[in-house]
Amino acid sequence: MPDLPPRSGPHDIGGLASGTIHRDEHDYAHWEKEADAIRMVLADAKRNFFTTDETRTLQERLDDATYWALPYYERWIHAFSGLLVTKGVLGEAEIEAEIARLREARADRIAHDHDHDHDHDDHDHDHGHQRDHDEGETVLSPLRLRAVAVRERLVARGIISREEITAEIARMDGRGEHLGARIVARAWTDPAYARRLAEDGNAAGEELGIPAAATRLTALFNAPALHNLVVCTLCSCYPRTVLGRPPAWYKSRSYRARAVREPRAVLAEFGLSLPEIVEIRVHDSTAENRYLVIPERPAGTEGWSEERLAALVTRDSMIGVARAGEAA
Repeated sequence: MPDLPPRSGPHDIGGLASGTIHRDEHDYAHWEKEADAIRMVLADAKRNFFTTDETRTLQERLDDATYWALPYYERWIHAFSGLLVTKGVLGEAEIEAEIARLREARADRIAHDHDHDHDHDDHDHDHGHQRDHDEGETVLSPLRLRAVAVRERLVARGIISREEITAEIARMDGRGEHLGARIVARAWTDPAYARRLAEDGNAAGEELGIPAAATRLTALFNAPALHNLVVCTLCSCYPRTVLGRPPAWYKSRSYRARAVREPRAVLAEFGLSLPEIVEIRVHDSTAENRYLVIPERPAGTEGWSEERLAALVTRDSMIGVARAGEAA
């Protein structure tokens, strides 16, 4: 492989060598959902305090060791809390005072209740076991406590409300692969719709009542001699409007590094071995453009309803690491 250009930061790992992609799945913890929701609310049209690129810039300035040691959503907390201070929305002294108040009130304590939802991390380390982030800990990490302090100060100032945070979490919880599967099933059964989807993914989604995001949605159509694979080498850009929140492995160091370096080997790890005659095209997502893979329609599904077809379409097939399910 030719020499790679100099890296621009710890996030810039596309094409680097890395280890096995660990595909452990877990539900998002409430603190992760809340951190994501606060970031989205602060960047909405009403407040518009910062852009995605600005939040990424602060993360990308971290040194390698810190960047990869922090769980995914702690990096976002670092970014949006820093931007709020830089832009004068909150003062650092104000945040520190709130952190001290929370500690005094023992609001930084972690209650371990394994019969209910508990906190999982999104570590991007190359390890096999996805342990709970707070396993064995009794207090919130500094950044998670900072997120609570920021939330409390924003609410106290009337900048955001708890109801807005709850509504944003619910909005994202309502998104998922079932939406993308509807798009795929319609494209399989309606050639005219497939053409419109190829021209404008956002508009095609809106035809099915799926609201468009500010980013462009581009559909990638698989064919017998062509297979598409999606990655985000610099961050975690993902078609959340039609697939929901991304899986941990999509954001992992190994997947982000290896997908562009050795896509055929990556697919094999996911259980998809493609003949050499099949061309593999890797598409690197950006802050402006997200991709949705339209897998090949399985054989033996002629005459099936869209609903029945949609049941064969999985999240992984719309990322490109798997085929659609087979007809039963």
